[in-house]
Amino acid sequence: MRQLIRSLLVLLPLLFQVGCATYGAGIDGAIMDARQGKLEDSAAKIETTLSPTGNDRLLYHLELGMVRHLQGQYAESNRLLEKAERIAEDLETRRVGDELSVLMTNPRMGPYPGAEFERVLINYYKSLNYLELAEQATTRNERLDNLEAARVEARRIIIKLNDINSRKGNYQQKKDEDERTFSKIMDVFDLLLGNFVKSDDWEYRDDALAHYLAGVSFEMNGEYDDARISYQKAAEAYEGGFSKQYFLDPAINRQAWFDVIRMMRKAGGYEREWPALAEEKLTAEQRDALTQWNDDKAQLIVLEDKGLAPQRKEMNLQLSVNPNIRSLSLSPYLVGNNRDELAWFYVLYADKSLYGLVTAYLNVSRETFHPVFLKKTVPLGPLWHQAERLGLISAIGNSLRVTVPYYGRLQHEGPSVLQAGNERLPLLEASSPGMIAVQEQLVNAGADIRAALARSAFKALTAQSATNALTGNNKDQDDGTQALFSFAGKLLMQLTEAAETRNWLLLPNEIRLRRIVLEPGEHQLEVMSDRLNAGQQVHRTTVNLKAGDIHLWRLRTFDGAPPKSQ
Repeated sequence: MRQLIRSLLVLLPLLFQVGCATYGAGIDGAIMDARQGKLEDSAAKIETTLSPTGNDRLLYHLELGMVRHLQGQYAESNRLLEKAERIAEDLETRRVGDELSVLMTNPRMGPYPGAEFERVLINYYKSLNYLELAEQATTRNERLDNLEAARVEARRIIIKLNDINSRKGNYQQKKDEDERTFSKIMDVFDLLLGNFVKSDDWEYRDDALAHYLAGVSFEMNGEYDDARISYQKAAEAYEGGFSKQYFLDPAINRQAWFDVIRMMRKAGGYEREWPALAEEKLTAEQRDALTQWNDDKAQLIVLEDKGLAPQRKEMNLQLSVNPNIRSLSLSPYLVGNNRDELAWFYVLYADKSLYGLVTAYLNVSRETFHPVFLKKTVPLGPLWHQAERLGLISAIGNSLRVTVPYYGRLQHEGPSVLQAGNERLPLLEASSPGMIAVQEQLVNAGADIRAALARSAFKALTAQSATNALTGNNKDQDDGTQALFSFAGKLLMQLTEAAETRNWLLLPNEIRLRRIVLEPGEHQLEVMSDRLNAGQQVHRTTVNLKAGDIHLWRLRTFDGAPPKSQ
């Protein structure tokens, strides 16, 4: 018995330590090597840490495919990303075989299927790989083959985005829905009930930059009307809500419309339409510049992947029973939580009354959170008696550990500036995979907490049933011994609890874009990129352009080590 007690005392701190055992912590070494430019070391760590056939097989191919992309091994990167795409499609269409095992332990015991935006970005990076291979081609046929392969990836992007649109609605459909009277009335009551996060607003429903890259692929293939359609989809997505939703540079909207109008002029047949569209969508400077973009000039497209995607973390919550109001109470453990966790819990889960809102505002302005406002009440109502009959109420008792995923505060990357001759032009924020990831987690927060509550409660009930079976046949045991066995069983079950913290970590936090027209000939180019916690990085290259060329210059800028959570 003394040995059992000592063992329990040793295990108790693990309840707080298991939250650190996230996917990100597991491949931190590979991420750090990539940050420092040690790409072969990063690849070796990924191959050692992840399995190409296990539950993390999708991430193995995604992370390693990205490292090979950064190394310039574009064919190998595409081989890995092609495999990743097949894995993702397979996981999306079939059921996980051992669902009960996953429920009894944690979501990380099952295969990671990838987020919707990650599956779109697989084709985005495959297309970029093919465009890079086309740039490196030594024969005309090789170049055309790779441009055609890039076009195929562009078609796949369009198919995936059309499927997302059909299921979730595009930005225009969302706007039409929001403007209906009944929707506006519902918004009022949502606000009165304290629902700060309207998850429908944060759905990933389109990808403007993916459409834009599809347009680039079509333009490089000489398919100018297809390019116009893709650029227009990009422009409409940016303008319709993509820019606002992901906090992008509004100038990217005008860049997309500029390319729509260029293609209208180049494809022909739009002589009546394009001048009116240019007057509506473009600045006077852009309208004047249209005449410079002709076949006698060359184009430069700068695409910079900047920073690193945020790591999904794990938050420990405490579930307890409140018999006075026949409800369950959920609150963060007040030991070991940082402000990011508390803020996430408050915004997404905590009860919010009018009095609570005012007091919480005052507390936030003092940069503190009072524990009384960090609680979520789950009324059971008529289900209380059913929960009692199941033994669920006694199994939960005074404390039960629940885990949910969350993201810390997302930092905005510093500016990047292109120097081309005498021109200094800022790179435009064209997409933010980091912000897309955070908003997807916001959308899934409700489902995450429901699944976590059910999983923890099921484990507690199972542990109690096992304890009853173990001690029920032994009449000589006193109540203290039985309570100790019950506590031990519950503790051991809770040690298996964990949240889903996997995501594609070698994605960039932000993607920047700049497109300019240049005279044929040799050009010295420079991009000055401000980095978080690491000063400025300068990228330089020399290009020799021919008339009609569309040259893609790809950059990767890593920030410094992330600051410690406050």
